[in-house]
Amino acid sequence: MPKLPLSPMLVQYLIGLCCLKWHPNAVNVTIGDMVLDPAANKERDVDVTVTVSEPESVTHAFKAYEVKHENSPLDVTAVEQLCMKLLDMPAVTHRAIVSASGFTSSAQSKAARHGVTLYELRPWTRPLQEQFPALTMEGTAEECFPMSQVLLCWTNMQLSIVARQAKGSFSVQSTDKLYDSARNAHPKFETFADYQSELLLRSTEVLFPLEPATTISRTFPVPHTASDGTVPAGPAWPHTHSLDVHGDDVHVETGSGICKIDLVTINGHLQWQRATNKSRYYVMDQIPNGEAFAGALISLEEREGHMTALVFSPKTRDIGIHFVRLAEKHLNFIRGLTLDHPAP
Repeated sequence: MPKLPLSPMLVQYLIGLCCLKWHPNAVNVTIGDMVLDPAANKERDVDVTVTVSEPESVTHAFKAYEVKHENSPLDVTAVEQLCMKLLDMPAVTHRAIVSASGFTSSAQSKAARHGVTLYELRPWTRPLQEQFPALTMEGTAEECFPMSQVLLCWTNMQLSIVARQAKGSFSVQSTDKLYDSARNAHPKFETFADYQSELLLRSTEVLFPLEPATTISRTFPVPHTASDGTVPAGPAWPHTHSLDVHGDDVHVETGSGICKIDLVTINGHLQWQRATNKSRYYVMDQIPNGEAFAGALISLEEREGHMTALVFSPKTRDIGIHFVRLAEKHLNFIRGLTLDHPAP
């Protein structure tokens, strides 16, 4: 089974989106929720909980998903530990474990004995008509829903740096080390090449909804392929963009001391390009019967923690479209993040 090419945080978020799509009566879905464990007399972390609206009242009927992102199938020891954790939480009425790498046969037997449902997040390759008949489509998800991204990119660019503390002119190479105000290695950007990548991305995030980028995008659609084997792209146009970077606390060695970078100006050409990275297609299947819980089409973006997800339920023809933008505080862990249920 190929390793799932998603970060653990995005796997957890994706499971939350699948739960949101699968439960038509869901009031909310919370990622990284804390649920009371009376046996331990403390709250324990559960990856995903779902609050469900029942016919006569709204009750906290939790379905807990322990999302495990491993390189090998979860074995009986790991599954038994997770089962015991979930069973010690009486507020959890439906218990499940999701793995991105499958389960051993003994682990499946252990979960069945404890009444814990197992799901696997795996590549979505089965024909839609087998698991998602409501869509009334034939073929795989990739064949029926081809998807690609068009991105605004800088080409042939140069960066001009302003450091007001510098005593004279200076130059910075891509391999030069960066520092913070205490003259320690910068905690986020090790070299200027790292910082340049961030600045180019930051710039295009500002410019893509502005003119002339929007008009050029409408006037010159980007082709899906390029005859010469290069990246498919539209016409390029000259542009200059200045960024105030004083708040980044990035310092460079100027030859006469370490100085803070205050302003960066990018000179070059902008161009709409079609991304070469392929979208990814996943399905969340119940183990061992293979019944689909939800399917997802994922397109990862350049910035870490950003992705676009199309989520499919096997019960309806509706498609949930979600633009995931994890904040920096969520990149190491997600806790208490509530997903809004789409309006009817």
